Formats: sequence, C-alpha cells, structure tokens
Amino acid sequence: MSYRGKVILCGDPSVGKTSILARYVDDQFSEEYDQTIGANFLIKEIELSKVINKLNIKNFKSKKDVQEFKLYFWDLGGQHDKLFSNEYYFVQAVGAFIVYDVINRESFDNIDFWISKLKELSGEIPFIIIGNKIDKIDERVVSFEEAKEKSESYKVEYVETSAKSNKNIDKAFECLSIQILNDLR
Repeated sequence: MSYRGKVILCGDPSVGKTSILARYVDDQFSEEYDQTIGANFLIKEIELSKVINKLNIKNFKSKKDVQEFKLYFWDLGGQHDKLFSNEYYFVQAVGAFIVYDVINRESFDNIDFWISKLKELSGEIPFIIIGNKIDKIDERVVSFEEAKEKSESYKVEYVETSAKSNKNIDKAFECLSIQILNDLR
C-alpha cells in the first residue's frame, strides 16, 4: 500500500513556516529571513516505523501492508492581501499546520483566520496548531496555556517547536502524519 498527499503550512509571514519545513526535510536552519512569495514545495517520505504503532486504522493488517507514505509539503506565503492568488494551493490538501510565532501576538490572533480559510478551501481535514520560536523564551507573549486552550476549542493537537534548536519538529510532523493516516477510511 502506498499513501501520498499534500500538506500545507499556513500562518502569517515570518512565523517560521519555511524554517520548520527546512529543518524537517533537510535538517537545516538559516538565521536569514527570505519572505515566501506564493509557495515553497518540498517532499518527504515519512518513516512509518516511527508512527505505525500509534495508528488506529482498522484496515491496516500489519506493518507489511504499508510500503511508503509520502507527503508533499506546500509552505504558503502568509501575506493576507496576496492570499487570493494562493488559494488553489489549499485544494486537495490532506492535512495542514497552522503556525504562529509565540513572540508575536498578532500571528496568534490570526489563527482563526487561517483555520477558517483552511476549512473554506480544503474542507474538514486534519490539522494541528504549532507555536514556533520557543527558543526565545524571554520574549514570549503567548502562553502555552492560552495556545493549548485555543487548540482545544478546535479539538486539535497543539505542539510547540523551535526550528532553530530542532525542538519538537519531528514530533509535530509525526503527530500530523498519524492523524492523516487515521483519517483514511
């Protein structure tokens, strides 16, 4: 069996979507900020051995049934005024990350915008909320508790990450991968 799907990373500009993806796919991090225009596109085959035991899929008989699981990641530019030209990137997505920056209150406040856009254009697909840049602990303006409460209001997982220190990056991707595979019927 082979699974493939498109996952989109949504959120305001400069929250770290590109950094999260670069850290996960290529294990790289850059201090320089290059604004994403349109979308970046990367592919990663998920190591199923890390997630298969956590699955709750009735039609999987054994690990041998699954041969590969590839996700195509689309890192979307976060400019609200240019989103109309990016809306087709949402089409046929099987999962999403809604990313905000824990040191940027406005990016957290805009989570609702991104979730409504996701639901409008992609339907009801698995997604998780990511609070990025937790390495900047002294500058933090959004508490873990507040973000956790927001994720619970949407009944989704919440993961805090740091692309810079590689904290919880794999965990976030594994969490969403499990939800995507569990969502297959």
